[in-house]
Amino acid sequence: MPPLVAYSTSDLAGLGASRYVVELLKARRCSVRGVAECFESDTVTVAGFDVDVVDLDQYSWFLNNFDYIVVLSRHRAESGRKTLSVHHPGNPTREAHGGEPLRLAIAYPALAWELLRAYARISSEQGLEGYEVTLEATHHGPTSLEVPVVFIEIGSTEVEWRDEKARYAMACTVVDVISRRPGSCRAVAAIGGPHYPSRYTRYSLEGDMCFGHIIARHSIASEHLEIVAAQAVLRNYPEPTRTLVVEKKSLNREQRDIVARVAGELGVVVEYI
Repeated sequence: MPPLVAYSTSDLAGLGASRYVVELLKARRCSVRGVAECFESDTVTVAGFDVDVVDLDQYSWFLNNFDYIVVLSRHRAESGRKTLSVHHPGNPTREAHGGEPLRLAIAYPALAWELLRAYARISSEQGLEGYEVTLEATHHGPTSLEVPVVFIEIGSTEVEWRDEKARYAMACTVVDVISRRPGSCRAVAAIGGPHYPSRYTRYSLEGDMCFGHIIARHSIASEHLEIVAAQAVLRNYPEPTRTLVVEKKSLNREQRDIVARVAGELGVVVEYI
């Protein structure tokens, strides 16, 4: 099946970028009962939904028919930080914002890597100034789809969501990446670091390390770390990661012991940074 580009019809950034995606793909309008709007080209389907993208689990009957899903979305932050970001969805704590608590979606490290690198290149080529291209830590839903999901976002206020240059850069990035197979990279999961993990972003932009789930230090709690760490390793496409990158200062001794035990049971290598 082809990939799907998804967005919410109430999302200013996602809806705006979707119009450029449809134009670039020369996609034709289609109709799916229960889906707000639909377009398709020979290789890609583009679909808009009348719910927030964090709640896309309720459309599993439709979404699970695709190879993978790229979600066009706004990013909101109280800081107002101007960002062009990429991340995987999941709720690594007992608090869920869409989806289920303590549940991570299926990540696609190589796809996220390609999106991040293309976003950086294309935004630079198009003269889009003032934005930071960055990975984000895993957060929010959907969490239960049976196919990989990657979010590409514009943040962090309505000014940026309405920025036509940012919308166009997002659309060009997505069309560029989904038109080819992801390249070869070293897939890892990560634990520790801030929500905007500058070190992990640098590793991805400058090298071949591609990140699946990133569990930020503010989401780490000993009582559920074993569950979350195991999912961060296992919930990846096309196979579990073989390396778990850990920012040592983000974890206490008990938490490092938990991670070491999980890694040992799963047969993966822990790299402390």
